[in-house]
Amino acid sequence: MTTPDSQADDLAKVHYLPELRQDSAPAPMDTEVIEGELISDADYAVIQKVKAIERYRGRRQNAVTVARVTKTAFAGERSKALVWSHVGYTLGGAGIVARRAWESRTNSRYDRIMNQLEVAKDFDRLDLWECKAEKARQSRHQRHMDWLDAPKKLAIAAGISIGTVTALLLVLGFVIAVASKDAGMILAPITAVMNAIKWTYWLVTAYFVLIVGGVTAFALYCLWRVGKNAEKAPEWSKPTAPTTKGEVVNITAPIVVAALRDLGIRKLRDAIKGDPESGERMLGLIGKYGPGWQVDVTLPPEVTVSQIMKVRETLAGNLDRKVHEVHIECSPDSERVFTLWVADSGALDQRVPPSPLLAEDFGPVDIYRDLMPWGEGLKGDPIELNLLQQHFLLSGLSKQGKTAAARALVLWIALDPSTRILLSDLKGFGDWSMFEGLAEILIEGAGAENFIATCDMLEDAVAEMQRRYERWRAMGRKGDIGRADSQPGSGFEPLFVVVDEVQKLYGCTTEHPDGGEVGGNGKKSRAARAAQALHDQARAVNIHLLQFSQNPNDRNLPVLVREGAMIRASLFVGTESIAKMALGEAPVDTGAAPHALRSGLDRGTVVLAPGESMDLPGGATHTTVRTHYISTEDAYTVAERAKGLRTQRATAQKRDLLADVLEVCGKEDAPRAADVVVRLRKLAAGYKPYEITGETLVELLETKHKVRRGSKGGIQLVRTNRVQAALNERDVKDD
Repeated sequence: MTTPDSQADDLAKVHYLPELRQDSAPAPMDTEVIEGELISDADYAVIQKVKAIERYRGRRQNAVTVARVTKTAFAGERSKALVWSHVGYTLGGAGIVARRAWESRTNSRYDRIMNQLEVAKDFDRLDLWECKAEKARQSRHQRHMDWLDAPKKLAIAAGISIGTVTALLLVLGFVIAVASKDAGMILAPITAVMNAIKWTYWLVTAYFVLIVGGVTAFALYCLWRVGKNAEKAPEWSKPTAPTTKGEVVNITAPIVVAALRDLGIRKLRDAIKGDPESGERMLGLIGKYGPGWQVDVTLPPEVTVSQIMKVRETLAGNLDRKVHEVHIECSPDSERVFTLWVADSGALDQRVPPSPLLAEDFGPVDIYRDLMPWGEGLKGDPIELNLLQQHFLLSGLSKQGKTAAARALVLWIALDPSTRILLSDLKGFGDWSMFEGLAEILIEGAGAENFIATCDMLEDAVAEMQRRYERWRAMGRKGDIGRADSQPGSGFEPLFVVVDEVQKLYGCTTEHPDGGEVGGNGKKSRAARAAQALHDQARAVNIHLLQFSQNPNDRNLPVLVREGAMIRASLFVGTESIAKMALGEAPVDTGAAPHALRSGLDRGTVVLAPGESMDLPGGATHTTVRTHYISTEDAYTVAERAKGLRTQRATAQKRDLLADVLEVCGKEDAPRAADVVVRLRKLAAGYKPYEITGETLVELLETKHKVRRGSKGGIQLVRTNRVQAALNERDVKDD
């Protein structure tokens, strides 16, 4: 017999399914019954476990899919470069903001600028920035002193503010209480303010993570924006340029040693193989230098640099570079030591930056003080030439950029209003027409008539040279002609005689009307004799000869002409023998190779033998210059600026120093001399005599106008009462 309890144990537990209801109405009695199966607790648990496993597998598959997509998106070089560039911009922006914050609280910015001015020997601006630095230091000190009193002042201000606000709230509560006839409303405004403070605290607490995250995201965006605008991503974050397969990107010691070992020089190969360190001790430290890598190499005994020079093309191939991307600089102290510089692939095919002469505010220049910015060296160093008392010869084959490189030199010379220019262009294609109105003589075009006129121009320069010598001796003067002696109207102005396409002059067979041959390569050539005379003696009296030649050879560029130039340069030429004609044997023997330049591809690239006009590192005899390009249209713009400077100088009026000093001093009793010269330059902009330092001003006032100098704490002062006394005394004498 089965008991009710035992019957209950035999029956399965019923799991009620959710009913589908509409408007919470009870289901009708005739609802269809869904056939089902009763299962035990154990079976139900197994089913739920299987479903849970399936759900876990689904989530894991989703995570794997997301990871795979993310990896695919960011695994490529382009994606990596994009991500790291944005990271770099953020870091660069952080660096800029940090530097700005540091400079705003220190004098580091002023110190940096003053150091640059001191190196540049720009003492006028140095005095001005010293004044600014002192004022900034005093202001910062005052702010620090104010911070000491800030807590006390802040506490007083806070107490007054709290009391004032409380009183206003009580008055407002009293007004509300009267209006509503409820005395409990007196504290209502204060209670509302306290509730607002409480709500703000709750809001910040509840959304602290969101607020901090938003502020952080905004700060990172601002840093990214600063770095992006300044293009200040760190170098390591920038994508590397695409390279061809097998290209050597970085130059390392094993790569250089292997390249030297495989040059086919037996003594060198045996020395490297027999070295316990595999030849690496031949090398100095390898470092990045400009757009390339540089290392000093000491060759083993019985191997010389000249042997390496002969296989330079093989060395370039061993380094996976083109010939023009590998340069060897011989040491002046040893035939076994040289400096190897290897450019990054393609770096030398990039454009050279625009010429500084194209800037609207460039000029005037002072040929006694300034250097001509001709271009950049292969390593990115600026190449600046001293053209004062230097004869110049530039050679090269046709279509290599000779005219543009030569014209830039003369345009810079024209920006000095004190210079005089005599110019002959024996091609006459209009490349020099912008010098009309600048050059006292402008000859354009070939032909016998222009050959004779150019010869006469050279001979007139020789006559001018002799006249200057005679006048200098008659004046009883000795030594060099200085800046003060070479002003316009002095008779000793820097005179530049310029001949382009000079090979036509020396190669012509024209007879001069006064007798003799114009051209030729011997002493019968009137033009060659005049050029030689200028080379021998003209630079001492400020006369210069600049010659530019195509296709040089012994006939159209005589030895007696080319050997007299102090500065010699060459664009691409066909052979080593022509390179020696253009530059001289010494530079070519020590590595100068204009014949190794690429015709057409290296237009405007010049191998320069500067002589004594500039110091080259390590006593080198030559360097390679990628000259700044100035188009014919831009040349007209620069020439017009030069004309304007000359007109401005010609119309400049003489000024009264004592009267001007009193005017700029105003009511000040003893202003700083450095401040006074700054004011003088503003008063008479472009007036050269006022482009002086404060020290020069007090010396000038003391020596020329008998104004005794003043000083305080080592700072030079201008005592206005003494200047006024000197002016009054001068006026009395004039009366």
